[in-house]
Amino acid sequence: MQKAVKILVDMKKYSLETIRYAAYALSGGWYVLLTSGKGRVEAAFSPKKGAAVPGRNRAAFAAAGAGRSAPGLKKLFLRELEDEKFREKLFGENRELHYWLLKRAINHVPGGEKSKDDSGLTPEQEKELEQLIAQVENEIKQGKGDSKDITRTWEQKYGKKTRR
Repeated sequence: MQKAVKILVDMKKYSLETIRYAAYALSGGWYVLLTSGKGRVEAAFSPKKGAAVPGRNRAAFAAAGAGRSAPGLKKLFLRELEDEKFREKLFGENRELHYWLLKRAINHVPGGEKSKDDSGLTPEQEKELEQLIAQVENEIKQGKGDSKDITRTWEQKYGKKTRR
């Protein structure tokens, strides 16, 4: 079995959570032991017997130019640290949005009726709309509004059909 590869990480630059997630990303091919010291964390990697490089890291590990070598592992781990640091920053910046979306999803009532306030109309516009609706309903009841007799059938307009 290969000797463990030890990498020291400064906690001023990376949070403990970031270090843990970066180490976890590589745990498919290595056993990982994290120990914290004075402002630093030591990540010790030991290769697993017969384990291949984990799926998402296979291409990155090949790009790092290492089979299972210590310099390649260190390069890959530092790349994972930077990626996790970016993810942590991004999540922090979008935390309010995440909570708002979750709150909205949890409080969602399917098929719930919308209140009148959701129409987007001012009170004057609502009053005008109600008047127009009432006017149209009145015209329908009285039969007005069809000056060209479009809605009447042939028989109503001209009488019964005659045979020649």
